[in-house]
Amino acid sequence: MEDELIPWGKLTLQNSRKHIKLPYNQSFDIERNGNEIYVKRMISGVSSSNRFITGDDLSLYLEPGLPDLPMILKPVESLSILPGKKIDVYVEVPLVVRLLFGSQNNKSLLCESALCPLSKSFLGNMDNGEIAYFLESSLFRGIREYKKRDSSVYCLLSIRNKSSQNLVFERMILRVPYLSLYYSDDTILASPVNITFKGMDQLSQVVYRKSLPEGEHIKPASPPRLIEDNSIIKKSFYYFKTLYTG
Repeated sequence: MEDELIPWGKLTLQNSRKHIKLPYNQSFDIERNGNEIYVKRMISGVSSSNRFITGDDLSLYLEPGLPDLPMILKPVESLSILPGKKIDVYVEVPLVVRLLFGSQNNKSLLCESALCPLSKSFLGNMDNGEIAYFLESSLFRGIREYKKRDSSVYCLLSIRNKSSQNLVFERMILRVPYLSLYYSDDTILASPVNITFKGMDQLSQVVYRKSLPEGEHIKPASPPRLIEDNSIIKKSFYYFKTLYTG
């Protein structure tokens, strides 16, 4: 945000209250009274209130997060990758603001709000499909080409075509609950994702890397929502469309 940065990290409640302004006319009003915390959220002019019995000996934290479901990723522009070629691109994922209570190493989620509307969809057939949020994103080589850095997280995809076919990137499942988040100055980055396409008849691979993203002054922001389940890697790559060259 240009005029006011979101106060990530441990919160200090002055006079037991704090107002946190967020992008897109959203806000959190937080009040602490002994062992109770009251949170009023304002989203597009509609308010909702929650009361939490937390205890009074631990702290509040405001952390960036990613959506709670996988994202069906569709590029804004068609992307074709020739056999043997590789591309590194960024995906712009909506930012979720999360309020937690506890200690630095053991926090419980109180509430959260997505800064951009999330639309649910279903991809696949009734036997192996799944519910996910739909995401349409430009695939740029650099983060600075994006314009919503106050309300988005940026994830690096390294896509390699190891098949003998042209790979047309139509849509895929990006399992954002597996990604860690990091601060890089005024930008929030996700841990990188490696994608290897080996052909329609072979098992393709999606690896959610544990390495740090590239950027300046990298600092940890928040851990993944979920531990990666390797048994569902095979589902992640059904959603690339390939064109055979004859």
